[in-house]
Amino acid sequence: MHILEIGAEQDEEVTGRAHEAAFRTVPKDYTTFLIWRITESGTELLPRSHYGTFYDTDAYLVYSCSLPGQPAEPDIIRREIRENGTEYAERHVHAWASETQAGTLVLRRASQLLAHLAAPLVLHRETATKESPRMLSYFRDGIRILRSGCLNGGPRLYRVQGHRPVMLQLEPVTWAQLASDGVFVLDTTNLIVLWLGRAANLIEKIFGAKIAYRMARGVEKGMMARRIAIAHDGYEQTLPVADREFLNNILELRSRTIRPSPVVSEAPRPARLFKVTQPPRVSPVTVPSQRAAARLEEIKRAPLYRQDLKDDGVYIVEAGSRGVWAWVGAQAGSAAGRGALAAARGLARAKRLSGPVATMLSGREPLEFAALFHRWSWADSRRDIRVRAARSATTKLDAVSLASNSWLAAEAQLPDDGSGSLRMWRIRCEGEGPMQELERPQHAAFYDQDCYIILYTYHAPIGDQTMLYYWMGGSSPNELRNLGAKEAKDLYTKLGRLPIQAWVYQGKEPAHFLQIFKGRMITYKGTATDYDPSGRRVVPPPRTLIRVSGQYAREARGVEVSDEIVSGGAGPAGVAKRGSCYVMREGTRVWVWCAATATGDEREVAKNMAAADHTLIMQGKEKADFWNALGDRRHLLVVSPLQEVERPLPPRLFYVSLGANGHYSFEEIISVSQYELAPEMAGVLDAHAALFVWLGAHCAHRAREDARQLALSYLAQDPAARDAETPIIVVHQGREPPHFTGFFPHWKNSMWKGHKTFSAIVSALEGKAIVRGGNSKLQSGNSENRFDQHEKYPLSVLRGPKEHLPQDVDPLTKELYLTHDDFVSTFNMTYNDFRSLTAWKQRELKKSAGLF
Repeated sequence: MHILEIGAEQDEEVTGRAHEAAFRTVPKDYTTFLIWRITESGTELLPRSHYGTFYDTDAYLVYSCSLPGQPAEPDIIRREIRENGTEYAERHVHAWASETQAGTLVLRRASQLLAHLAAPLVLHRETATKESPRMLSYFRDGIRILRSGCLNGGPRLYRVQGHRPVMLQLEPVTWAQLASDGVFVLDTTNLIVLWLGRAANLIEKIFGAKIAYRMARGVEKGMMARRIAIAHDGYEQTLPVADREFLNNILELRSRTIRPSPVVSEAPRPARLFKVTQPPRVSPVTVPSQRAAARLEEIKRAPLYRQDLKDDGVYIVEAGSRGVWAWVGAQAGSAAGRGALAAARGLARAKRLSGPVATMLSGREPLEFAALFHRWSWADSRRDIRVRAARSATTKLDAVSLASNSWLAAEAQLPDDGSGSLRMWRIRCEGEGPMQELERPQHAAFYDQDCYIILYTYHAPIGDQTMLYYWMGGSSPNELRNLGAKEAKDLYTKLGRLPIQAWVYQGKEPAHFLQIFKGRMITYKGTATDYDPSGRRVVPPPRTLIRVSGQYAREARGVEVSDEIVSGGAGPAGVAKRGSCYVMREGTRVWVWCAATATGDEREVAKNMAAADHTLIMQGKEKADFWNALGDRRHLLVVSPLQEVERPLPPRLFYVSLGANGHYSFEEIISVSQYELAPEMAGVLDAHAALFVWLGAHCAHRAREDARQLALSYLAQDPAARDAETPIIVVHQGREPPHFTGFFPHWKNSMWKGHKTFSAIVSALEGKAIVRGGNSKLQSGNSENRFDQHEKYPLSVLRGPKEHLPQDVDPLTKELYLTHDDFVSTFNMTYNDFRSLTAWKQRELKKSAGLF
């Protein structure tokens, strides 16, 4: 095992019991939200008007106390919390500082606050510009990180980034601060310049425009005290003359150089679990101000499980960009717990991780930490009631009832009762055409070497809703899977891009998929053509043994068992080998065998799956004809205990950012609320058993065309080492099914009726006599112009020798890597005019410009 020594550091605990006067009035048993500014001279409670503004040389304490699952924010309503085992407070303390010295001070003050509260909480050490998603979630309009002492009246430059935007003040004001994937606001006395990077995210562009508008607005509401100029990356020369000259005086346009979008090459890393131990004392002499070096022993890498954490230990989970977490067991003792945060910070320094660091006690784990573990049982009495109700519900599962009780649809993962119309195709590499429609799809016979497309339509209150499922057998070859994916995409396009798309793998079918087949879905070994050469008819094997699992139709799975599967553990598709009932077919005879431990619900599911006249046999009462038919397969009757009812984690919401070279990054949004969704964004709702990709009406073209790859990228980047075969469901704005909307409290179909697009926001600004001109396609937000999608380089670099060109530059099309302004000055025409020329004319112009 890997052993890591974390060096000793100054003790950050206060040995005295005296509490700061500023903390004595903090309510212990009430929901609240408070922020203090921490200085050497004291602790100052900030007024509400100052929330969200942080100065880089100061330190701050943020305290949040709320009910679990409810948003914590500055406007939280004060309510008494009586912790009685079913209701408890979720407390978080964030110690924010950008400098090491200030960080030590704020942690000392945090320990005083913790001593006053004397209650379990999560302590976060926050770093400027690397704030945790939870801290950012408190501030709906984002946070501002300002430079101290910058009051000289000169120009000020800010960068806007993130879904909950962080507005960071930059110094000095030079071209070196700008980057092609960023949004920047230049604030001057007479003019505000909104500079939009070519590869910047549309959400950041919208926030940048709103921030610029707030800066320009005068004291009187609606009045514009200053003008706004909108400058697009590479199109600065298209600004009006007066604005261009003004910008040139601050940022000399001739010296324009823009940092290209960063190339993300680091491979995703699974989470690592370390156990904290103290080395043996080597000397009886200790220094009071020093703590002995912590010793971290690497226990394992993801997948992690709750049972890996022992109650008498202290553990560190290193999750890369998702932070470093210290967990203190209930029986670890106060001495061990006091050094947990120091050990976690030491590990972060050793690994050169700049993200947030947090520590917590057993039983008070936040969702962000629990999600790093597989099958973590979420203790929330209110959610338990919903989960139990959804699982046991056998009535009111029709589309109309589920639409009005969307929480039930979400917990049960059923948009309707499965009574709609059904069409089904088998994917084939042989014969005429890759899709072969099945004659009787309701019989629900699947084969593990095949792939199938299922088109299901049902009537919903918002109109007919269609779901397009693509099912892949566990032993199906990649060639067949890829062919099926192409056919599913073509069918989706043919249907006007209206259906909900879902990618489903054998053994991981979602509840609705199983409900469609009324609890009779059986997966056989081999391919359909083994029993019917045409592949059109549903012909099960004449002699087969089927293991049945599940207690309800939406849980029922039948899987053909054999010696190969039993010896292979989880089998080719990773199918869980659980079940206490079996269905055996021998020609025209059918038996249903049930273990003595089988429940009545399990027996009913098995009888329904037999779907024919059958003989019911209980364990211990078998007759000779059954044993004779079973033959040498008796050892396959393996009884599995009933699986405990899972207490799944609440869903998590992520904002998707599209980076260069097809890279996606994901920013967690702690509050799962419809208000967090925007038509310009793509989002991921992680429901753990399934993954939803939500596509806004104006999201980027790449996200719409490659939603599955977006989801696979999310699964690959999850440090919890997620199953790559997690079901993926893609939904579009305006056609969300209830088993998606039910995860969002108080969903409103009319939410975005008055939504202003980015182009509308720009037009509104321009309507106030602000800048006109620029690239109209860029003003729409997400540019799909081929010219603007390429990285840009100076003309001198592109004229250099081939061996010195940047790696992403195609030597045959160097002109694509010029900015618009450089292109016009080089060729005396725009790129669109250049493209209209004949090929030989283009070559001659490129030769004369030194770009051929």
